[in-house]
Amino acid sequence: MIAEKLYRYSIDRLNGRFISGWCFNRFSKSRLVNISAVVDGKVLGRFTNDGYRPDLVEKRVHPSGVCGFDFSFPAGFNPRSCGQFGLHFDSFKSPVVRVDCSEIEMLQPNLTAPICFMHIPKTAGTSFNAFARCCFSGERFLTHIERLDDRELHRGLERAHYLAGHLPLYELQRLVELSKFQLISIIREPYAHLHSHLNYVKGVRPGSRLEAYYGFRHNETVKTLSDVLTQVDFSNLEEIRRFVAGLRDYQLDFFDNIQTRYFLDYRPDRVTADDLQRACTNISRFSSVGLTEAYERFKKQFCDSVGITPAEQKLQSNKAQHYRLFDLADSKVRSALRPLVEFDLQLYETVSANFWQNVR
Repeated sequence: MIAEKLYRYSIDRLNGRFISGWCFNRFSKSRLVNISAVVDGKVLGRFTNDGYRPDLVEKRVHPSGVCGFDFSFPAGFNPRSCGQFGLHFDSFKSPVVRVDCSEIEMLQPNLTAPICFMHIPKTAGTSFNAFARCCFSGERFLTHIERLDDRELHRGLERAHYLAGHLPLYELQRLVELSKFQLISIIREPYAHLHSHLNYVKGVRPGSRLEAYYGFRHNETVKTLSDVLTQVDFSNLEEIRRFVAGLRDYQLDFFDNIQTRYFLDYRPDRVTADDLQRACTNISRFSSVGLTEAYERFKKQFCDSVGITPAEQKLQSNKAQHYRLFDLADSKVRSALRPLVEFDLQLYETVSANFWQNVR
């Protein structure tokens, strides 16, 4: 009873694969809490609440947001053969969180081949990875493969049932024997995608102070590009036109028909009509390409394909602070930005027709 009054906590997700949420000591919010996951008196693992939760700062629940936790259960954990699960905080012998193991969901995917998810940034891919994680044990679930060294990647590929990475097709196929995987991806309405992506890159430099919490650092090239974007007044039509016309070299990789680029098995300078045709041809290598605007249908299709029941989910993962850079409905703004999405718009129509025309 004392422990329950001393701590504030919330469980976001709990299933046979992992548990995530947040907690903190009400009277010492900055002190890390030592957490033990225990089932039937046996400790499954120990961890702390050192994850960053910006949503709790925004809601004024916690001053710094450093109070999140995320723990993957050991591969041998089977809730169906256990009785009681609990979370113990610090040195308290009684669990603060108690759950009957019969209530813990355990999804069992039935795969014809492992999944490879080509994760295009700002398309709800992080949310989809979070959902897919429920279906696969930690040792068989591999994301952000672009951050792994050769040894880690090789070890992961040997056992992975699901892998994902922020890698275009031409880089992905250098690392992975794609013929052994079911390829899937998600794309987004191009103007909305460009707006979100510009917002994200613009926020890289200001957000670099939080890199320690996320465990990932952007390179200086991206941070420099972030600095460039802060100098552009996107409410000024002429500045938008100058920005679009002035993109050169590596900058094109970030903003020139980004989604089409992801479906190419080579790196172009500027995307052309021939590149679009090649991207559309490469789409045939994918078992499914979803639309962010029809995310629930994509998720249901995925669940049907692996034989699991879809669960409700809010699209909130990796939701960066968002500013309105320009009016997406303004025809003049759309015209000024069109060179950056011209081929992505056609790609979006192709995916809609090939995968979703007859799906309800």
